[in-house]
Amino acid sequence: MIPLLLINGCQGIGTGWSTFIPQHSPRDVLNYIRAKLNGEIKLPLIRPWVRDFEGGITADTEHNSYITEGKITPTSNSSVSITELPVGVWTNDYRNSLVNMMTKAEILSFSENHTTTKVSFDVKMNLSKLQKYLHGDIYNKFKLRNALSTRNMHAFTTDMKIARYTSPEEIADAFFPIRLNLYDDRKFLLECNMEYSARMMRNKARFIEAVSTDEINLLRGRKSKDATIAQLVQMEFAKHSELNAIKTKHKAATVANVSDSNELTIVDEDSSSNDESTTDFDYLLNMPLSSLTMEKIDTLNEEAQKAEAKLSEIKNSSKEDLWNSDLDKLEPHF
Repeated sequence: MIPLLLINGCQGIGTGWSTFIPQHSPRDVLNYIRAKLNGEIKLPLIRPWVRDFEGGITADTEHNSYITEGKITPTSNSSVSITELPVGVWTNDYRNSLVNMMTKAEILSFSENHTTTKVSFDVKMNLSKLQKYLHGDIYNKFKLRNALSTRNMHAFTTDMKIARYTSPEEIADAFFPIRLNLYDDRKFLLECNMEYSARMMRNKARFIEAVSTDEINLLRGRKSKDATIAQLVQMEFAKHSELNAIKTKHKAATVANVSDSNELTIVDEDSSSNDESTTDFDYLLNMPLSSLTMEKIDTLNEEAQKAEAKLSEIKNSSKEDLWNSDLDKLEPHF
């Protein structure tokens, strides 16, 4: 529904090229896609974001990047607590930085109280040096800044060529028309399947009713199968080949991306009816005797009515409506 490349980020190297795409806010990405769907002129920004990160992330427009900052707080006149590291800085690497500061007599000592989810360094230092750092750039002194560059965002295009993107919005723009076309395919696929399902159930319900009222004499065994088939043709029951043509007429079934499998439920109780060796009416004639009840007729008609309502809803929806509906379902999970 939204470009996961922006949300998960990407970092790697290959022969003659490399890439670094920061992680971005899922809500920002979703809002950007929704704004494009709604034809808004001013589109929202897509900003870097890291789950559970409590430091700061600010834009550095001069260098086309973002600066992430850790979190440092004075706890006394001669100590500070570091409870967050910049994005991309690992605890072991930062420990080495503090050891190096201690070697240079910039700090006196430090202790570690990390948990599995939180960083915690307690640093002891001289009162005068702490005051000097506080009046200067303490984040720079403690190496609590790190850049997230957006100058090296490379990714494959749909025709498997490597392209450089200058902004996260440009990646979302490349994703947008491709995904929108898939919603066109989905809409057509859903229409075909709902129409097939509705007509299949209507024909079965009408057949059961005709048998139960002796309009079609099937229970006494006095009519040949060929004669019964001729009667079904005369009564204008749909052939299975006609129903199957509805289900298979979509041209994009292999690429349609359907998020809700319930939308594609095909009511076809006789799976053998898909076999080309069977007749066009075996989907009716092979129904078990237990189906010949008024309750089954009511159930089939009710399900057919639901499928027809769903078909009408899909036909009256645009591809933009389908995408917006998916975004509405996705948004509460952020």
